[in-house]
Amino acid sequence: MQELSFAEIISYTTIAEDNTIAFYKSAAAMASQPSVKKFLEELAAMEAGHKHHLEKLIQKFEKSKCIPRLQKEIHTLGYAEFIKPITLDADSSYKDAIEAAMVKEREAVATYEKLSIYVDDPDAKQVFKLLLEEEKKHLKRFETEYDDLTNQNW
Repeated sequence: MQELSFAEIISYTTIAEDNTIAFYKSAAAMASQPSVKKFLEELAAMEAGHKHHLEKLIQKFEKSKCIPRLQKEIHTLGYAEFIKPITLDADSSYKDAIEAAMVKEREAVATYEKLSIYVDDPDAKQVFKLLLEEEKKHLKRFETEYDDLTNQNW
């Protein structure tokens, strides 16, 4: 495997966040149900927050070489593992939007998990582990909403 530089990895993650923002904005523009449109717009804003968070971490890393430590690992409920990617359209329901969000967050978790393995630098590794935990928090939120929505209480 070709070794990636930290700058290339950051570029990749920024593009991935931009693509996710564009996905949610596009889906929101098509949504006919106001609640679904609002939810998708909130997801786009949340992803913009991820990108901003990533940019702040990178600035901090570049300036001080000091990355914050993780406090604890986040465990998801696992629902996202069984959700198939879906296409959102004008008639998509809130449940469809939650399912799409779980798929996107699951992809982000997998990406940051891999990137944290690929980098050798311990500080760079820490940046991706922080982002991984952030994505896991969002995934858990969507899984909890999905659980509430589908009444699959164990």
